[in-house]
Amino acid sequence: MLSREPMLRSRVFRRLPFKALPAAQVSELMRGYHPIYADADEQLLLDINDFYAHGTLRDWAAFTHTAAELCRQAGRDHLDEAVLANAYTLLGGGLDD
Repeated sequence: MLSREPMLRSRVFRRLPFKALPAAQVSELMRGYHPIYADADEQLLLDINDFYAHGTLRDWAAFTHTAAELCRQAGRDHLDEAVLANAYTLLGGGLDD
């Protein structure tokens, strides 16, 4: 995309590679990322990562926004299986495009 659009290319200082977050670091990072994850079961966080986020913070942000709103609507302060299922439904099941 950048090579086709010189105006965009001129705004890029340098390219930086982004790698997926290793699964071993997911639960620790997510617990500090948003309060809905603070007391979440580690396996639940790993399942979200495996099924939807794939170690990508952009995908975690989309999931978090959706799940936090569902928690708010349901009067819950943490992630649970019902919120998880509804978030997957709203996000298209977490399937890769």
